[in-house]
Amino acid sequence: MARAKRTERAEARRRHRAALAADPNAEAVEGAPPPSTTARSTGSTSAKATPSDKVVPAGRMGFGDAFRASIRPLHVRPDIAALPWIAVHTKALWVPVLITVASTVAVIATQGGSISQFMFAYFIQTPAIGGVFIAGFLAPRASWLLGVIVGLVSALCYSILVLGFPSTIYPAAPPTADTARDVAVSAFILSPVIGAFFAAGAAWYRRFLAYSSPNRGRTSQQKSAARPGDGRTRSGTSAQKAGVKR
Repeated sequence: MARAKRTERAEARRRHRAALAADPNAEAVEGAPPPSTTARSTGSTSAKATPSDKVVPAGRMGFGDAFRASIRPLHVRPDIAALPWIAVHTKALWVPVLITVASTVAVIATQGGSISQFMFAYFIQTPAIGGVFIAGFLAPRASWLLGVIVGLVSALCYSILVLGFPSTIYPAAPPTADTARDVAVSAFILSPVIGAFFAAGAAWYRRFLAYSSPNRGRTSQQKSAARPGDGRTRSGTSAQKAGVKR
């Protein structure tokens, strides 16, 4: 009886690990807060289950099922609480911010060269879709919030260029002081809003690709693992040689 119970418990643990490995976004869903923010976001009460907490069946999903499974509800307070963890432990925030700042420096340094103009169009000028798309695609959660922050950074860089260096971005007809001021104000209003929508869309697209992928549920360990003792791996060969020496 004791041996049968141990076998049942081992089988239950194996099924649990297989269920976790079946979902490629188990650690990157927006409904599950990072470990460092779980206690702060839940407080003294237990967190209620959300659709993102559900385990999605393994295997390739249909278009409709993948579309619905990729949608995540908005959790404002937990997302704000998770922001420090995301900023420190992931690349989702500082990579697009660094690209935006580097693009601004390149525009000023090259006086509006062809490459810097390309960077200006995608990472600085409203809507700066390049930076917010990268933030949303890399975000483990709170993609909309990262889109707001990256949008604010791009608006700040845009304001610096249009107010301080207008000839670098508009060499043919630099804007007047009043026009440049209006452009800066519009950038601070529109960039965070558009950034939130674009980043959330990028996060949805990443999940949709993961759910609809034909290779979904196959982990790298499953791909590279070989049966021990089959003679194809170093460990198997060494084990056979050790047996011969005995």
